[in-house]
Amino acid sequence: MPTTAQPARSLTPADATLAPGLTIIVLTHQRRELLRTCLESLFAQDDPGIPLDFVVVVDGSTDGTVEMVRALTAARPRWRCVSQAHRGIAAARNIGIRSSRTALTAIVADDYLLPRGYARAIADFFREQPQALVLRFKVVAAGSGFLGRALHAYQEASVIRRLAPLTAAAGRRGLWRRRPPGAAVTTDHDLEAAGGAAFRSEVFQVVSGFDESFARGEDTEFTRRLHAAGIAVHYQPGLAIGHRNDARLRPALQIAFANGQASWRLCAFPEQKAASVHGLAWLALRSGPAAIYWSCWRAWQTGWPARFLAYWPVLLLLESASRAGFFLAGVRSRRPAARRPANFRPT
Repeated sequence: MPTTAQPARSLTPADATLAPGLTIIVLTHQRRELLRTCLESLFAQDDPGIPLDFVVVVDGSTDGTVEMVRALTAARPRWRCVSQAHRGIAAARNIGIRSSRTALTAIVADDYLLPRGYARAIADFFREQPQALVLRFKVVAAGSGFLGRALHAYQEASVIRRLAPLTAAAGRRGLWRRRPPGAAVTTDHDLEAAGGAAFRSEVFQVVSGFDESFARGEDTEFTRRLHAAGIAVHYQPGLAIGHRNDARLRPALQIAFANGQASWRLCAFPEQKAASVHGLAWLALRSGPAAIYWSCWRAWQTGWPARFLAYWPVLLLLESASRAGFFLAGVRSRRPAARRPANFRPT
């Protein structure tokens, strides 16, 4: 169900002075060593030709992350560390945005490895595209090991599915074709403003920040508000950000389950209507076949029969966990306490 634009409080005052430059916000929670290598990739950034600031937002970590960040950045005056009690990724994004006072803001996760030209690519793009407001990049696997590659295949297939030119021409039959993605910057897609996304900071005066009531799916909800405000997300596949998956099955299934729950809420948003008994029965009947169908499709997109056979069991587990989360959220929607007040507004 499509959302409608809702008024929201700006994260930055309308009269705030935004200095020329780029602020890169790094989000982290309980992953000190992953963060360390992420920071090292940021230390090695090429000169983007504009002032470059960094804000590390530590979301309630208790593993010595704050001490490590401060030790690594003590001699780097353009780095700041902001720590808060654990409130989730949406709140961490928002506190980082509030800490930025530059014309451009980018948000990256602690499990990213940023290429040397990341900051320069952002500066060049917005210099050459004065009307553009949001830019996201391609994300590729940076880890090793079978499970890590399988998890990335699941995520990469989601990107392929949402690149509109791959599917618009021939519906479901066209969906099964393997086509290499283009290399040109495009807005013809349904991807979120994630993937190391960069923004002109006035975006946050228009649509506010991320909805902190979402544990997952906050970037999808945010992107819907971007689209409602007429703001396009530019996808740049020419620069690839490395992503290191947590190569453990249980956390991956928990994330897939949580993503399924968020998907239900996004479908019901903003009315938060309860599911009907008939609808839940139909959803239960469809969930199993849908999990099989989409896990097969995701495995097919890996490109080789051997990969299909190897990855499909993992992808089926992930897809089943997502469908289970979606169904359970539908069941819970019938409880009055689970419905959000109609006058909710993003923070």
